[in-house]
Amino acid sequence: MGLMVRVALIVLSAVGLNGAAWGESVGETLISGQEEYHWNCAACHGEDAKGGGPLAAALVKQPSDLTLIASRNGGAFPAVVVYETIAGRKDVQGHQSFQMPRYWNRFTQAESHRGYDLADVRIKAIVQYLETVQAR
Repeated sequence: MGLMVRVALIVLSAVGLNGAAWGESVGETLISGQEEYHWNCAACHGEDAKGGGPLAAALVKQPSDLTLIASRNGGAFPAVVVYETIAGRKDVQGHQSFQMPRYWNRFTQAESHRGYDLADVRIKAIVQYLETVQAR
């Protein structure tokens, strides 16, 4: 991995959830939030993020329609809450841990790089993507 990519990853790990730089650069430069969503979320939440993925019928509680996150929160997209939920730091009511994976643990275990936190970048990319699919 090139030095510039490592530096970019370190900088992105340090950028907070409320910073404009985070929202503008994660998906465009390093990782596709849509692709991360496809591989990690669509099986339950569906390709359209409306909750009808192929595994949804097997779950005790049906997955949420993720396109309505902002409308359920007075029109504001709560990026920090969404991040915490995906990471597994905020429990999803009615779900067991085997149903809504704790992606922080999953991504951290899958990555062995030192010097930056790729799990953080991957989760932020998913959050950024979900913000783009909100019903208007």
